[in-house]
Amino acid sequence: MICPSCGKMASTWMRNSFSLQGVSFVQSLKGQLRCQQCGTLLRNKKYSKQMWYLLVAMVVVMALIILFSNHLRQVFGMGAVAIYWIVLVIMVFSLFVYGMWKFSVLEIVKEDKEKEK
Repeated sequence: MICPSCGKMASTWMRNSFSLQGVSFVQSLKGQLRCQQCGTLLRNKKYSKQMWYLLVAMVVVMALIILFSNHLRQVFGMGAVAIYWIVLVIMVFSLFVYGMWKFSVLEIVKEDKEKEK
């Protein structure tokens, strides 16, 4: 996530995951954020190809695990497979959030103050 204005990292993974990144809640829902280096208002324009490759890889891995779940249940029991699935879902979700942060392509948003002038 590189800021097109200053060329530096616009946001950290922790800031991206656990804060509104310097904008209101409504702006955050629109995919907007402020660069932590220069303060420029940015918007998530799209995701690079790596994000979609990551998503396809996660779906393939999940499908393979579903195919082998019955065998795992017979070998380890239902409780162990349930714990395994919970951990797996948390890991996949975390990886997906990381991919959304790492592979987003940002663009500069014109602020309302500049439009009035």
